[in-house]
Amino acid sequence: MASSAAPVLEIDDLLVQFTRRKGLRGRHVVNAVDGVSLTLQKGETLGLVGESGCGKSTLVRTVFGLNKPTAGSIRVLGETLSTLSPARRRAVQNRVQLVFQDPYSSLDPRLSVHDIVAEPLQIVGTYSKERVVELLADVGIGAENLRRTPDQFSGGQRQRIGIARALALRPEVLVLDEPVSALDVSVQAQVINLLIDLQAKHDLSYLFIAHDLSVVRYLSDRVAVMRAGSIVELGQRDQVFDSPQHPYTRSLLSAIPIPDPHLRPDSPRSVQRPAPTP
Repeated sequence: MASSAAPVLEIDDLLVQFTRRKGLRGRHVVNAVDGVSLTLQKGETLGLVGESGCGKSTLVRTVFGLNKPTAGSIRVLGETLSTLSPARRRAVQNRVQLVFQDPYSSLDPRLSVHDIVAEPLQIVGTYSKERVVELLADVGIGAENLRRTPDQFSGGQRQRIGIARALALRPEVLVLDEPVSALDVSVQAQVINLLIDLQAKHDLSYLFIAHDLSVVRYLSDRVAVMRAGSIVELGQRDQVFDSPQHPYTRSLLSAIPIPDPHLRPDSPRSVQRPAPTP
């Protein structure tokens, strides 16, 4: 449940433009992110949904400093990133970590599990083996696995290792970029429940990016719908799913198949997010 404190992440009227070649003689400007404003409260999960190419990935890359905003601002824990010194910006951005979509390509196959999780700790000078063991235990990976390499784990286990690495610097915000889309359905449920438990244990805030609306409804407190670089609908989870206001939102809800009819957004038995495990 979100708190009433200041947002941990604020995106204000963000514009990200790219200039692309048009034919042989001209160029045109593309608004990849077009006036997006979002806030993420402490302890909250904000689901961000939209079709491929709508601007979600550009938005995430801009939050992490990989794209330069054309206009607008991004604040993390109350600090505007564009006004900070490089050293201070890195320190603030360490409070926001990314969990990648593909657990098969996001882990260096040459490194052991120990080295993968230890790397961010070593970079900032806070490494200890005990901390690595603690992080892995948090996600259900035992210390006996420290010297194993990623190819010796299943997809779900690899994603757990990726989550442990993301938690190494004690972030307050995790950006979860389609974190379960590459996993089998049964494994998806295990990872989602792990995320709920970790959020309660560490008081984390999640920006959860996904296209599977049943997962978004299960995990999110609020939902933002993105289309062509803009947010077209934003509201409480049940409000967006039960009474969508924008035609695009309604088309998303009707077009994405969910095999179990009881999990459909219009079902009276639609899945609800449980209270976090104590």
